Amino acid sequence: MGRLELKGIEKRFGELQALDAIDLEIPPGEILGLTGPSGAGKTTTCRIIAGIESPTAGEVRLADRGVNALTPQERGVAFMFESYALYPHFSVLDNILFPLRAPGQEGRYSSEEIERRVFELMRLVEIEGLERRLPSELSGGQKQRVALCRALVQEPTAYLLDEPIAHLDAKLRHKLRGEIRRRQIQLDVPTVWTSPDALEALSVSDRVAVLVKGRVQQIGAPKEVYHRPASVEVARLVGDPAMNLLTGRLEREEGKLIFRHPAVCISVDDPLRRKLETNGRRDRIVLAIRPTEIGVLEADGGGEGHRGEVHVYEPFGKYGILCVRLGEDVVKVKTHKLRNYRPGETVSLDFGEAELLAFDLEGGRAIV
Repeated sequence: MGRLELKGIEKRFGELQALDAIDLEIPPGEILGLTGPSGAGKTTTCRIIAGIESPTAGEVRLADRGVNALTPQERGVAFMFESYALYPHFSVLDNILFPLRAPGQEGRYSSEEIERRVFELMRLVEIEGLERRLPSELSGGQKQRVALCRALVQEPTAYLLDEPIAHLDAKLRHKLRGEIRRRQIQLDVPTVWTSPDALEALSVSDRVAVLVKGRVQQIGAPKEVYHRPASVEVARLVGDPAMNLLTGRLEREEGKLIFRHPAVCISVDDPLRRKLETNGRRDRIVLAIRPTEIGVLEADGGGEGHRGEVHVYEPFGKYGILCVRLGEDVVKVKTHKLRNYRPGETVSLDFGEAELLAFDLEGGRAIV
């Protein structure tokens, strides 16, 4: 087994540039989370690695050899399709067994080994007892788990898991994130796990690559991507909920650097001020503030805060998401103050404890 490498991969469909200069390197035993919005190029990347699509330019390498000229069968990649791609006339069991019965696999596994591998995975994803059903007799979530088993039962050169748990209930998603990660990191094989849910990608991966409009915006450890998004596009994707982005002007007042927005005025903390001064003067920036770091002031708690109007409040039990309108922008606050905020109600927000990040207004890149 060896590493998976993408070198300068481009893909065009007519006038559409689906992928643009993709460079990725995934060593054996690593899970790379590939995240980005719908249409970013995640599935196209997987299809090129598997050999289903040919790149317009660039090279795919598996185990230190170029594989552009090899067929999907010759590459030996296990690909779980987002669309499942189950054989409708095969039972659940036969769908899972299919890769182990493919040409070239004869005699590789004993019948006892096949049975152990298959039923171990079926127990893992909780589809025991469905072996004889046809795909037409399954729910969408059950079909997804069959497709997942069919990929994981193999011993390939690489695993490509395209949104493998997207249609499962929350409890099972939480279980399988951890269980599949535990399983994959014990294998000497690179794994690509795609998801439009950036938090899912962060939770299962050793490294995360953020793909936007066919280009890699950032690649790094989950902690790095979460705490130091490289661009506005990454900041919009990462978080629970994602970061608030406010556009405003920088001004000097009484020796302090102030960020002035049409609805709020925020004193820039020293770490960010030093970054802004080191990187040259800017009149306008995009300021990023995490929803978890904004406080909601009580009416009698002292301090004026920044007044805004409640747009909507979403209670989640242990916390709530409070959306507050500040001028033309809506700011999200993740609060543990559980009360029924009413639309139109005036509240005061406190940004004093927030770690502020800034992005260049024109290019959208982080100011570091």
